[in-house]
Amino acid sequence: MEIPKTYDPKQAEESHYSRWEREGCFAPEVNRDASAPVYTIVIPPPNVTGSLHMGHALQHTIMDVLTRYHRMRGFRTLWLPGTDHAGISTQIMVERQLRKEEGKSRHDLGREEFIRRVWKWKEQYGGEITRQMRREGASVDWSRERFTMDEHLSRAVREFFVRCYDEGLIYRGPGMINWCPKDQTALSDLEVEKEPTKPEESKLYYLQYPVKGSDRRVTVATTRPETMLGDTAVAVSPKDERYADLVGRTLLLPLVGREIPVIADEYVDPEFGTGAVKITPAHDPNDYAMGKRHGLPQVQVIDQHARMTPEAGADFEGLERYEARELVVRKFEELGLLEKVADYEFSITKCGRCRTVIEPLISTQWFLKQSELGRGPLRLIREERRPHFVPENPYEKVYENWLAGLYDWTLSRQLWWGHRIPAWYDPAGNVYVARNLEEARRAAGTNELEQDPDVLDTWFSSALWPISTLGWPDEDAADLQTFYPTSVLVTARDIIFLWVSRMMMTGMKFAGERAFDDVFITGTIFDKHGQRMSKTKGNGVDPLDVFDKYGVDATRLVLASIGSTDTRWNDNQVESYRNFANKIWNAARFCLLNSEGARVGQGFEGEPSTWALHDRWIVSRLNRTAREVGAAVGAYQFHEAVYALYHFFWDDFCDWYIELSKADVTAADAGPGRDAARSRVLTVLEQALRLLHPFMPFITEELWQLLPGVGAESMHPAYRAAAVTPTVMLAEFPRADETLIDERAEAEMRSVIELVSRVRNIRTELNVKPSEEVRLVIGAGADGLGDLFNASLPQIRRLTRAAEVTVGESLAGVPRASARAVLAGGAEVAVPLEGLIDFGQERARVGREREKLEKELQKAEAQLSNPQFVERAPAEKVEELRQRSADLGQRIRALTEMLEALAE
Repeated sequence: MEIPKTYDPKQAEESHYSRWEREGCFAPEVNRDASAPVYTIVIPPPNVTGSLHMGHALQHTIMDVLTRYHRMRGFRTLWLPGTDHAGISTQIMVERQLRKEEGKSRHDLGREEFIRRVWKWKEQYGGEITRQMRREGASVDWSRERFTMDEHLSRAVREFFVRCYDEGLIYRGPGMINWCPKDQTALSDLEVEKEPTKPEESKLYYLQYPVKGSDRRVTVATTRPETMLGDTAVAVSPKDERYADLVGRTLLLPLVGREIPVIADEYVDPEFGTGAVKITPAHDPNDYAMGKRHGLPQVQVIDQHARMTPEAGADFEGLERYEARELVVRKFEELGLLEKVADYEFSITKCGRCRTVIEPLISTQWFLKQSELGRGPLRLIREERRPHFVPENPYEKVYENWLAGLYDWTLSRQLWWGHRIPAWYDPAGNVYVARNLEEARRAAGTNELEQDPDVLDTWFSSALWPISTLGWPDEDAADLQTFYPTSVLVTARDIIFLWVSRMMMTGMKFAGERAFDDVFITGTIFDKHGQRMSKTKGNGVDPLDVFDKYGVDATRLVLASIGSTDTRWNDNQVESYRNFANKIWNAARFCLLNSEGARVGQGFEGEPSTWALHDRWIVSRLNRTAREVGAAVGAYQFHEAVYALYHFFWDDFCDWYIELSKADVTAADAGPGRDAARSRVLTVLEQALRLLHPFMPFITEELWQLLPGVGAESMHPAYRAAAVTPTVMLAEFPRADETLIDERAEAEMRSVIELVSRVRNIRTELNVKPSEEVRLVIGAGADGLGDLFNASLPQIRRLTRAAEVTVGESLAGVPRASARAVLAGGAEVAVPLEGLIDFGQERARVGREREKLEKELQKAEAQLSNPQFVERAPAEKVEELRQRSADLGQRIRALTEMLEALAE
């Protein structure tokens, strides 16, 4: 059999994925078991403008592990892919292209032509991230790929809007919104970000307003003096005695000459500034709410372009808002009404996309009463703790608190690309909300209708993602009936509000069920300095570069081990897992080069009690690992699964089982014994590859295809009738057979491994040449270890390069000039040193080991002498520490004897 000496990840990645996709292995229909349980994941749809970043790679790895694991367990598994139309991002991208290539704006083209150009751009450039997902090994069902602007999904959006409008949950009216002067659109509170101001901007201005008919002045403190031109009141706390006599009085607003009242409101904090607050209902959300309570006029002095309006006065009209700020401050200073300017740290609100400072404005928009839709999900999380969040803390409480405090959602966006609001107006201004133009015309009784120019917030369509992608609003759609509710949502913490809560709302509202059972919140990957990765900082790590350098499988194993924890990216970890992949390849290559006469599934005939110790041991370790991995994946503890798999492959299988079996596997004489030994090694390897497959799909498939004896009968029964090439991804995931987990075999093998390891350490520390044989004397004690070591003599001799091995109860008669090691349980091993070593060097080695053990014993005894530890720690932990302490004492005594022997 020809097997390359080194593993080529790229070749495996390209060949196997294309075959899996071509043969339909990712589709749930490959499962022919009509009674199979269902497992569903819908992907958080990446922006159609996007390219793969580490956050995507982390989420996709977790989802693929879960999908492949459940598929191998026989679930009818659907991982549904798709992309989001990303309203603002996509429109900006196409507008930039227009300006660069044609020197035109979207207005030059007109709406219809511009939309056509966006679709063309999407077809040409928008599929990059889906191509990159194939590189990751994502086993999504591409036949069900969705796009939020697909006609069916658009129909679902219109249905959502119309139903909510008919029920009074959606309305159109004036309201305070976040306005981006650059993107020229409204934004929800979840689309803006708070950012600390720069030092030169961190100022608090103290302005004085004269009291009418008095020499008295009221000082207000503000961070935005330009908005004073739109003030319509000054508010104080009703409990603030300083201003009790001024409530109801009139102030003269400087620069404008408008008379404004002093009002009392509980919202005012007497401790902030001077305790008197200027109220600008048209330019601050809190002032807007207070203005409505008190019936204050709304004077808009800043427009949609962040310039001053005629209402600001002739001196200010047309000025940019920050220019107006400077002029206002200068004029107040000239009038002697600027009390002071103080340094003051605060945060400013910016557009989450273009980073422009947001302008709060009153605008007529479309709104959704979220609190109505949130009642069902709020009840579900409070009464049933569903969905189940992983990690539970703090995300479950974050989600619950958000649902408990929902406010109206600004739906409309002043864009062209997106789902256009399904509302039409007649010449008289009457509005008709309908599913389509024909329906609107019937309702209006006229054809003279004009559709609302705005589009819906991108998150409006995303809120429907789990149901619209499965066929809603066709409530009898086969996929909706089969795959909803979904099993788990894997997502990032920053969209719990934007997306997670809203999918639960729409799922319960329109499909009568929660959108998903569990929510797994992934961690955040920072750069090596602990900074967030971003394009602007230039500190991002491109997953494709990592794939090219180390392979997809190694990268996936790192990402899976990250799971829900925040971490700093480190290429060293990926390199170590690439070495792990090479270790597996080399071990498997040895097995395959010695596979003549062997077949997977043979070699373990008869009762386990008749098997050799190392065979009982590896089967026990395999089943224990299967149990640990299954439990870890089921609990979303992916790092634990990675740890178990890594140590089984590296330590148990590669380092020990192959070495323990090597003499039988490579025996010169062909025969049943050699073939059985080879079959056993290959059978364990095949089962281990199945365990590893969800995490490292490519190397496992590459090796599995080379194993003798695998085929259609190796696949899970649910897939045997499918017309696909046999593949490990459709093989049955190993289930732990508890009867084969042999505690005694594992304990005995640990003793043999420790003995061999101790002797190898002695050889290494004494620089004994690999070709030079030593003599071993084993003091096995009276606990039965003697029989174990005698039964394992051929392996002990071969693995330690020992010419002679003597086993007795003690080391009586061993030359005092011997290197000794104490094993767990009290057994000892000695290597006579005559002719092997420098005695001074050996004394130093033994001294170092004794010093190390003495420090460990001191630490253990300190814990055991602490009454609080003994009382509070679990009893088994205390007992374990006592046993460890006794063992350390025994080993220290033996090392002391060694030092005495070496001194002579």
